[in-house]
Amino acid sequence: MPDGMQAASERTESGVVRFLFLSMILCCATLAVFFVWSNQPLSSGENALSKVVRIEQGMGTRQIAELLQEEGIIANPTLFGLLVKLERAEHHLQAGAYLLSPAMRPLEIIDQIRSGRVQTVPVVIPEGFEIKQIAALLAEKGLADRDRFMELAFNAHLVFGEDLPVELPIASLEGYLFPDTYHFTEGQTEEELIGQMVSRFVQVTEDEIIPLLADSEFTLHEVVTLASIVEREIMVDEERPIVASVYLNRLEVDMPLQADPTVRYVTEEERPVVLYRDLEIDSPYNTYRFRGLPPGPIASPGLASMLAVLNPADTNYFFFVSRRDGTHEFTETYNEHLRARRQFGY
Repeated sequence: MPDGMQAASERTESGVVRFLFLSMILCCATLAVFFVWSNQPLSSGENALSKVVRIEQGMGTRQIAELLQEEGIIANPTLFGLLVKLERAEHHLQAGAYLLSPAMRPLEIIDQIRSGRVQTVPVVIPEGFEIKQIAALLAEKGLADRDRFMELAFNAHLVFGEDLPVELPIASLEGYLFPDTYHFTEGQTEEELIGQMVSRFVQVTEDEIIPLLADSEFTLHEVVTLASIVEREIMVDEERPIVASVYLNRLEVDMPLQADPTVRYVTEEERPVVLYRDLEIDSPYNTYRFRGLPPGPIASPGLASMLAVLNPADTNYFFFVSRRDGTHEFTETYNEHLRARRQFGY
C-alpha cells in the first residue's frame, strides 16, 4: 500500500477510535446526568410526611411507579421505571407495606422495596391474655378484624385445615397464641397473624417444654391448661411455682381446683370477682362444679408459668387467699384458710 494511502487509513482509524471514545464519554456523562436528575427526591422539605404505601402481590414496575406517584412519593413514574430497569430490579420488587417519604431519593425507594424492608407494627401480647383480648388489641392497632380473628382462633381447622401444628384435643387455639412482642406488617391476614403466634408457641415449647414432658405425667395440652390458670392467678413472679403446687396438690387428691379464673372465663359479664351465682354455671370450665382440669387453657400462659407447672414448689398447701396487695397467703388446711380469709377481710 502506498505511503499516502496507509497514512490516510491510519488517520481514519484514529478518528474512529477518537469518535468512539468521545461517544463513550458522552454516553457516560449523559447517563450520569440522567441518574442525578432522575434520582432527585420529590420534596426536599424537612417536614415531608412519610406514609405507608401498600404494594400488592403481583404488581409490576409500571403499576408500582404509578401507585407511588398517586401517593405523592415520586414525581415521574416513567423515570422511576427507567431507574428500576437500570438497577435490574424489575423482578425483585417485593409486595408489602412500606413506610416511604417524598423526601427519599428514588434509588432509596427502589432499594427499600427490592430488599423487602416493610413497615412493621410492634405489638406486645401480654401473658395471661385471652383470645378475645388479643383480638381487641389487634383491632385497636388496625391489624385485624376482631370478630374474624376470634372466629378463626376458636377453630384451628379454619386456619390450618387438618394439618395442625400442635396436637389439640379441642378446636380452640386459646392458650396457643404465645404472649410475646411481635412485629407484624400491615396487610397481614388474620390467618397469618394467628399462624405467626402459634409458630412462636411451637418454637418456645419445642425448646423449653417438650423435653421436660418425658418426666411428667401431663401432656403438653394439660401443661398449657394448668399454666393458663396459674398465669391468671398470680401478680408476682415468685408465686408461680407455689400456686402451681396448690393446684397440683388438689389434682393429686381429686379435689376440685375451684379456680376463680376458670369461672370468670365463662361468665357473660366482665367483672373482677366471682359471685356465688357464678359457681352454678353449667360449664366444664367451671372448676367448682367439675373436677380435674378444664377442657383447655383459659388464656395464653408465658414460658415461666409452664415451667412452674413442670417444676412446682414442694409444698403441702391446698389453699390461698389474696392479701389485697398482689400477693397471697398460702395455707395447708381449710380451717387455716378460713382464718386467713377473716384476717384479710373476706
